[in-house]
Amino acid sequence: MIRYAALVMALAVPGLAQAAETTSILPESGVKSPYSAPAVPTTMKPLAGSLASLLDQGYAITTTTQTGPELVLTLSQRGHVVLCALTPPDLRNDQNIPTSRCWALNAAH
Repeated sequence: MIRYAALVMALAVPGLAQAAETTSILPESGVKSPYSAPAVPTTMKPLAGSLASLLDQGYAITTTTQTGPELVLTLSQRGHVVLCALTPPDLRNDQNIPTSRCWALNAAH
Protein backbone atom coordinates (compact mmCIF):
# COMPACT_ATOMS: atom_id res chain seq x y z
CA MET A 1 0.00 0.00 0.00
CA ILE A 2 2.86 2.39 0.79
CA ARG A 3 4.47 1.71 -2.60
CA TYR A 4 1.16 2.45 -4.32
CA ALA A 5 0.82 5.75 -2.44
CA ALA A 6 4.38 6.73 -3.40
CA LEU A 7 3.64 5.92 -7.05
CA VAL A 8 0.45 8.00 -6.98
CA MET A 9 2.35 10.92 -5.41
CA ALA A 10 5.13 10.67 -8.00
CA LEU A 11 2.61 10.71 -10.84
CA ALA A 12 0.49 13.46 -9.29
CA VAL A 13 3.43 15.73 -8.48
CA PRO A 14 6.00 15.52 -11.32
CA GLY A 15 8.47 17.78 -9.49
CA LEU A 16 8.57 15.30 -6.63
CA ALA A 17 9.57 12.46 -8.95
CA GLN A 18 12.20 14.65 -10.59
CA ALA A 19 13.65 15.65 -7.22
CA ALA A 20 14.01 11.99 -6.29
CA GLU A 21 16.02 11.36 -9.47
CA THR A 22 18.50 14.14 -8.74
CA THR A 23 19.54 12.91 -5.31
CA SER A 24 23.03 11.51 -5.04
CA ILE A 25 24.60 8.92 -2.80
CA LEU A 26 27.72 11.10 -2.63
CA PRO A 27 28.17 13.85 -0.03
CA GLU A 28 27.46 17.34 -1.37
CA SER A 29 30.42 19.48 -2.34
CA GLY A 30 31.24 22.19 0.18
CA VAL A 31 29.50 20.44 3.07
CA LYS A 32 31.61 20.36 6.23
CA SER A 33 32.12 16.64 6.43
CA PRO A 34 35.24 14.47 6.50
CA TYR A 35 33.78 12.60 3.49
CA SER A 36 33.07 15.67 1.32
CA ALA A 37 35.58 16.28 -1.46
CA PRO A 38 35.92 19.79 -2.91
CA ALA A 39 34.46 20.49 -6.36
CA VAL A 40 37.51 20.87 -8.60
CA PRO A 41 37.38 22.08 -12.23
CA THR A 42 37.83 19.16 -14.62
CA THR A 43 38.89 19.40 -18.24
CA MET A 44 36.66 17.67 -20.77
CA LYS A 45 38.27 17.89 -24.22
CA PRO A 46 35.64 17.38 -26.98
CA LEU A 47 36.60 14.64 -29.42
CA ALA A 48 35.68 14.70 -33.11
CA GLY A 49 35.37 10.90 -33.32
CA SER A 50 32.26 8.88 -32.61
CA LEU A 51 31.71 6.19 -29.99
CA ALA A 52 31.92 3.62 -32.80
CA SER A 53 35.32 4.92 -33.95
CA LEU A 54 36.69 4.77 -30.39
CA LEU A 55 35.51 1.17 -30.04
CA ASP A 56 37.11 0.36 -33.40
CA GLN A 57 40.38 1.81 -32.04
CA GLY A 58 40.29 -0.70 -29.18
CA TYR A 59 38.69 1.32 -26.39
CA ALA A 60 36.75 -0.81 -23.89
CA ILE A 61 33.52 0.22 -22.20
CA THR A 62 34.15 0.27 -18.45
CA THR A 63 30.89 1.76 -17.09
CA THR A 64 27.43 2.70 -18.33
CA THR A 65 24.49 4.60 -16.87
CA GLN A 66 21.14 5.72 -18.24
CA THR A 67 20.38 9.46 -17.98
CA GLY A 68 17.00 10.14 -19.52
CA PRO A 69 17.05 8.97 -23.12
CA GLU A 70 20.87 9.01 -23.28
CA LEU A 71 23.27 6.28 -22.30
CA VAL A 72 26.48 7.64 -20.73
CA LEU A 73 29.53 5.41 -21.13
CA THR A 74 33.07 5.54 -19.78
CA LEU A 75 35.71 4.04 -22.05
CA SER A 76 39.38 3.34 -21.44
CA GLN A 77 42.46 2.23 -23.32
CA ARG A 78 46.06 2.24 -22.02
CA GLY A 79 45.60 5.15 -19.64
CA HIS A 80 43.23 7.13 -21.85
CA VAL A 81 39.78 7.75 -20.33
CA VAL A 82 36.85 8.98 -22.42
CA LEU A 83 33.28 9.88 -21.52
CA CYS A 84 30.62 9.41 -24.24
CA ALA A 85 26.90 10.14 -24.42
CA LEU A 86 24.96 7.90 -26.82
CA THR A 87 21.63 9.36 -27.97
CA PRO A 88 19.13 6.92 -29.52
CA PRO A 89 17.14 7.77 -32.66
CA ASP A 90 14.14 10.06 -32.08
CA LEU A 91 11.69 9.72 -34.94
CA ARG A 92 9.56 12.55 -33.52
CA ASN A 93 12.39 14.95 -34.45
CA ASP A 94 13.40 13.26 -37.73
CA GLN A 95 16.56 11.91 -36.11
CA ASN A 96 16.66 8.38 -37.51
CA ILE A 97 20.18 7.33 -36.48
CA PRO A 98 21.86 7.16 -33.07
CA THR A 99 24.44 9.86 -32.36
CA SER A 100 27.28 10.12 -29.87
CA ARG A 101 29.30 12.89 -28.24
CA CYS A 102 32.62 12.11 -26.58
CA TRP A 103 35.12 13.92 -24.36
CA ALA A 104 38.65 13.03 -23.23
CA LEU A 105 38.91 13.23 -19.44
CA ASN A 106 42.69 13.17 -19.10
CA ALA A 107 45.70 14.63 -20.85
CA ALA A 108 46.95 11.18 -21.82
CA HIS A 109 44.57 11.28 -24.80
